[in-house]
Amino acid sequence: MSLRRSNLKILYFGTAAIGIPLLRRCVSLGQVAGVVTAPDRRAGRGRRPKPSAIKQAALEIGVEVYQPLDVNSPESIKWCASHKPDAFVLFAYGQILSGKLLSIPRWAINVHPSLLPAYRGAAPLQRAIMEGEEETGITIIQMSERVDTGGILLSEPLPIEPDDTYGDLAEHVSRAAGYLVEKTIEGLADATLKPSPQSSEGITKAPKIRKEERLIDWSRPVGKIHNLIRALSPEPLAYTLFRGKRLEVVRSQVADEEGAGVPGSMALESGRLVVQCGAGFLEVLKLKPEGRREMDARAFVNGYRPKANETLGTRNP
Repeated sequence: MSLRRSNLKILYFGTAAIGIPLLRRCVSLGQVAGVVTAPDRRAGRGRRPKPSAIKQAALEIGVEVYQPLDVNSPESIKWCASHKPDAFVLFAYGQILSGKLLSIPRWAINVHPSLLPAYRGAAPLQRAIMEGEEETGITIIQMSERVDTGGILLSEPLPIEPDDTYGDLAEHVSRAAGYLVEKTIEGLADATLKPSPQSSEGITKAPKIRKEERLIDWSRPVGKIHNLIRALSPEPLAYTLFRGKRLEVVRSQVADEEGAGVPGSMALESGRLVVQCGAGFLEVLKLKPEGRREMDARAFVNGYRPKANETLGTRNP
């Protein structure tokens, strides 16, 4: 059965920008009856309400948007049921759906960016990069009330290149998710696809990134620091201290340098910014000083004029 001929109604649940290509893919098939997303949050200096990335995309497309504080409230359940959806499609949404809510559609599927049961949780891509993994993937599961434990419907591996950031990897995932979801719903509609239980082996967790994890410890090996920077770029960004102020690191690469020195000390050569780690050297390519815009290393060196062997990570005078 082609989705274009099936007349299936979908309610889409999502908040983060990573889900926008999937939303657009579903809309292009004429299947989205509504979008459920997080309430607007106050942000910025003016603390003005800011809509989620998915809400902005849905409004641009012209799809109805619903923003419940509690997705499992009686009002929310009534709203979802009123659309008589055949399927829920969830990708990067912040709330767990109750059994009562999950009983509304014929199918409720979740897009999870890992090869389950590995990296269950809120930050699977970031955690995979932090651990230096060379592969991740997308798993489409049948939703249940327990997070990321439902039966597997489809999965597809994706490579992680040595210098991929979270942003790079999220882009790969977002492009692949649309095809997999379409294939999943077609298989469910044709009764040719059935869920398989997840393995009880290889279970790992991917909890939300904590604020304290963003601080770079220059005494760690260069590979670990590089992976942390990649995992947190373009947001929320790993950071260090420079002259007592926060300095966020956007892009880096492992440097082919030799020698030994104080972890965090900077070596400056032809506009390059190379930092001594506990083992090895890291070249900082792009960074964002506190209160300033993102810039490349050469602009930082020319503008801030760091001294050779000046140390990052301490409150230098």
